[in-house]
Amino acid sequence: MKNNIISALFIPLFFLLVIYPILALLGHVNGAGILKTFHDVLFWQSVKNTIGAAFIASGLCLVMAIGFGYYHLFAKDSYLYRILYKIANFMNDLPAALPHTVAGLALLLAFGRNVLGFVSDTGLAFTKVSVVLAMFFVSYPLAARAISAGVDKIEPEVIDVARTLGDTPGKVYLRIVIPSLGTVMFSSFGLAFARSISEFAAVLMFGGNVPGDTQVLASYVFTKVEEGEIDMAVTASAFCILLSLLIVGFLNLINKWEKINA
Repeated sequence: MKNNIISALFIPLFFLLVIYPILALLGHVNGAGILKTFHDVLFWQSVKNTIGAAFIASGLCLVMAIGFGYYHLFAKDSYLYRILYKIANFMNDLPAALPHTVAGLALLLAFGRNVLGFVSDTGLAFTKVSVVLAMFFVSYPLAARAISAGVDKIEPEVIDVARTLGDTPGKVYLRIVIPSLGTVMFSSFGLAFARSISEFAAVLMFGGNVPGDTQVLASYVFTKVEEGEIDMAVTASAFCILLSLLIVGFLNLINKWEKINA
């Protein structure tokens, strides 16, 4: 009986709270808004900024996550590493738990003019580099978790055999572990990319919202709402949804491929 009540409540609530808002947004897309948005040079510049910065940030996330995976696999018995690993694990989770305005402010204080004023008048803040760093900061935990989960699935016997044959941990990681993480690395990159393109607060705080320069899709939508250009904001939002669906679909294909070849 309880299960039936839960099922009966889930479907309408899922539709009302998850599906309906998306449909409401898509239902407000109109031809005039599409034409106006697609003829706006700043819209396409924000698309370019979003995809370019997300791609670089996700690549950096993947590289860092692969490095984390190495220590996760080979240094578990070290007392020093146990301490460092706990810190690393905590720091991996911290950006995901922080309010992203706080993350943006932290980046601004760390890499702004007070610290890196010799680079420019604003340090790294309000530049394309700051957009990449903001996206990286909030996306890295997803990439690190994906890689560490993939590393945990590798059979320990495979690693042990390679070590008994004289391979160093570095060689084992490069020759055996990384090749076996093929689909996991794609998933890690995809998750980081999906998170990066949706980031707003940290990018706004650290990168600013300079049209044609540091403006991304999320901040473009925010700007159009502020300007009262709701039709353009709705069109840009629908474009974001389409882009997100493509990424989610790609990740699902990778997961299916991994299951088929498991």
